[in-house]
Amino acid sequence: MSKKPVTFEEALARLETIANEIEQGKVGLEESITRYEEGMMLVKHCREILSAAEQRIVKLHPDSGQEAQSEP
Repeated sequence: MSKKPVTFEEALARLETIANEIEQGKVGLEESITRYEEGMMLVKHCREILSAAEQRIVKLHPDSGQEAQSEP
């Protein structure tokens, strides 16, 4: 049985939970490192989702990609 892919919103919520637990000292050093590693994987996952969404938008509106790149 395969796992259902984590949505952007689910990943973001988990990142917030991880950050709060580490910042508040709710977990020890080893667990903090484990959570940090999980968080980095979630950040990568979120970036991939955002990149895919951006590519879809550019395909729908080819000019939108050029406008976004020219803004500061």
